[in-house]
Amino acid sequence: MNRDLSLLISAVLALACATAQPALAQSDLTVEEAHKRMPRADLSGLSGEQLKTLWEVATDSFPYTGCQSTLAACLGEGNSNKHPVRMARLAAQLIRDGFSNTQTIYFMEQYYGTFDKSKRVSLRTDDAACLGDPKAPITMVEFSDYQCPHCAAALKPLADLAEGNKKIRFCSKYFPLPGHPRAGIAAAAAEYARAHGKFWQLHDLLFKFQDELEDANLKSYAKQVGLDGDAMLKEVYGHKHDALIAAHTKEGVAAGVKATPTVFFNGRAHALPVKPEYLELSAEDELEWQKNGGAWDKD
Repeated sequence: MNRDLSLLISAVLALACATAQPALAQSDLTVEEAHKRMPRADLSGLSGEQLKTLWEVATDSFPYTGCQSTLAACLGEGNSNKHPVRMARLAAQLIRDGFSNTQTIYFMEQYYGTFDKSKRVSLRTDDAACLGDPKAPITMVEFSDYQCPHCAAALKPLADLAEGNKKIRFCSKYFPLPGHPRAGIAAAAAEYARAHGKFWQLHDLLFKFQDELEDANLKSYAKQVGLDGDAMLKEVYGHKHDALIAAHTKEGVAAGVKATPTVFFNGRAHALPVKPEYLELSAEDELEWQKNGGAWDKD
């Protein structure tokens, strides 16, 4: 085959590929253009640059939930599969939060990969403070550290999700990090409070004042929730609760916990930021997955 013919064939093939799928825009997208390309996606609150990033993600990723094509194709008219819409909702939220197209695709791959049964872990809940119905279809377990600012930020979103959804049970487990010298002591104080029916009250105070966890502070917080601070510190420094805290930490390490907060939904690592939008979506997906015995709805 001569060189000119080879070049002609290459050009024809390139043109065919270009017409088979819309090329990525080099400039920001308008809402009208983005809606034309992804009519089933919720595009609210996205700037032109963010719409372009969402389109890049949609054309470069495949749904993990039933639609056998790119996310962009599955968001087109005439497609009734509801999962791509939810997947686009996740992508859009990640993009709103400042993640690039590459980072967004990474988060999505990690997230959907956790639904595999082989990736789930078994976690005890009979040795931890829990909110909600023990028979709830979702058990959400958090491993946290009382000196971790990210854990303090996650406190309200996690509690709000559990208190606002009767299908979710929330359990808190201790995971004091080596670089936080007062976290283990605070955890022992919280465990004393759990034994006296005051866990959540003290738990909230420990996070609210996580920069003030010296003994005098702990005694003051204990008094505020109706506990005997001296008796509490006697148990804390008598190492009465050390074994349980160590057991929580060991269980977390075995489950793959490397940082705090780490959240699990029925033993499935959350794999997304611990923020209300992501927690709500993760709960919705988990409910559907469990309802179908470990699968997505067919339509």
